[in-house]
Order: sequence, then structure tokens, then C-alpha cells
Amino acid sequence: MMMLQIPISPEAEERLAQRAAASGQDLPSYVAKLVKCFAEPPAPLEELSGPIYERFLESGMTDDELGEMLERAKHEMRTERRTEGQDS
Repeated sequence: MMMLQIPISPEAEERLAQRAAASGQDLPSYVAKLVKCFAEPPAPLEELSGPIYERFLESGMTDDELGEMLERAKHEMRTERRTEGQDS
């Protein structure tokens, strides 16, 4: 096991200590867990999205088409929220 010493600001140490306490861990264990997470390779899209990714592949849709569809949906939702806010 490797031991590291890294300089951090007192403010960062305090925030980390608060988060460690909130998760029921001591500070060194909490920081070690964070570092381990950053050292791991990212999970593949298939694992993160499961059946959604499969349906995307089956649809034959391109990445660009998906991006455009999501942008349209986002704008429609924003318009809907604005309209609802005006009705109140």
C-alpha cells in the first residue's frame, strides 16, 4: 500500500472532513476512497445505461440525430416550464 502526503488548504480539509463524517468514515479512509474512484477506468456506456443503450443501438439513430432530438426535447421542456410559470 502506498502512502501519500499532499498539501491541501485548510478549507478543503474542512470540507473533506465534513463529507467524511457525513458518510460515517474517517478522513483518511474517505480520501482514499475518492482517490481510488478517480484511479478506476470509467464505466462503459453500456454498463451505465443498460437497456436504454440497447434501444438506442436497435433504433439505428446516429449520435447526431440523438443529440438533435435531446436538444429539441430540452427546449420544449423549457418552453413548457415558462408557460406554466406565467399561468401561476
